[in-house]
Amino acid sequence: MSNTNQLEMMERIALDLERVERALASSFNTGAEDFNDLIRPLSEAGGKRLRAQLCLLIANAGQSIETERIKIAEAVEMLHLATLIHDDVLDQAEIRRGEDTIHKHKGNKVAILSGDYLFAKAFRIVSEMPHMEYLKVFSHIISCLVEGEFMQMEDVYRIDQGIERYMIKTQKKTADFMEGCMELGGLLGGWSSEEIGYLKQYGHALGMAFQITDDIMDYRETSDTTGKPVGNDLREGLLTYPLLSIVNETNKDQLLEDIQNLNHGGNEQDIIDYVIARGGIDNTLRVAQQYCDDALSALQAIRDFEGKEFLVLAVQNLADRKV
Repeated sequence: MSNTNQLEMMERIALDLERVERALASSFNTGAEDFNDLIRPLSEAGGKRLRAQLCLLIANAGQSIETERIKIAEAVEMLHLATLIHDDVLDQAEIRRGEDTIHKHKGNKVAILSGDYLFAKAFRIVSEMPHMEYLKVFSHIISCLVEGEFMQMEDVYRIDQGIERYMIKTQKKTADFMEGCMELGGLLGGWSSEEIGYLKQYGHALGMAFQITDDIMDYRETSDTTGKPVGNDLREGLLTYPLLSIVNETNKDQLLEDIQNLNHGGNEQDIIDYVIARGGIDNTLRVAQQYCDDALSALQAIRDFEGKEFLVLAVQNLADRKV
C-alpha cells in the first residue's frame, strides 16, 4: 500500500472525527445547561478517540455510508464517556483526563444520572441504524462492561484473586469494547464474516495489551503523563497485573497489609519499588508483548487495505500512549 493511499485514509478519518466532534457537541447542547457544563469539558478533553478511530478506519476501508459511520462512532464515544463517568463514581476517582471528575463537583447522584443519559443517548443513536446487528454488538459491549465492573468490585483488596480471574476482568472491561469497535467497523464497511472474525481477534488482543499497558503506567509514570494520581489503583485496592504476578504464599499477607495502610499514612512508593524489584513490571511487559504479537498476527491474516499500517502503529505505540 502506497504512502499516498495511507495518507489519504488518515485524512478521511480526520475529517470523520471532526464530524463526530460536531455531533457530540450538538448532543451536549440539551435543555439542561448544568448537564452540558459538566459533560462538555470531559468530552472535549477526549484524548485520541481510539475506539472511534478504529471503527471509522475499518468502515472507511470498506464500503460504508458516511452518515451511518459517523453515528456509530458518535455512539461509541458516548458509550465510552458514560463508562468513564460511572467508573469514577465506583472508584471515587477525583481526576479524569486531567480534569476534576463529575462526582467531585456535583456528587454521585448527578454523575450516575449523567452516565445514564449518555448510555440512553448512545442506544437511541444505534436504534436508528438500519440493521439490528449494530444494537446486538452494543448490547454485548455493555453487558461485558457491567460484568467486569461487578467482578472488580468483588475483588477490591482481594490479593489471592489470581491472574486468570484478572485477565477475564480485563477482557470484559476493555478488550471486548475494542473488539466490538472493530466488529462495528466491519459491519459498516461490508467486510466478510471471515474478515470480521480476524478484525475482532485484533481488537481483542489490542484491548488486552492496552489495559495491561495501563497497569504498568500506575507504577512508573507521573500524574502529568497519566492525567490521574500515580498509585491510585493501589490506594483503591484495585490490584493489577504487576502486583498479582509477584504474589505468593510468603508475601501476600504483608503486601495486603501494606496496601490497606495506604489510606492511613502508608507510602505507595515502597510497594511500587517492591513490585518492580521482584519483576512485576517485567512480567507485565512480557504479557503485553504477547498480546501485541497476537494483534499483529491477526492483521497478517487479512488482505492489505488502506489504513492497515495505522493498526500496526497502534500496536507499536502502546508503550508511549497517554491516558
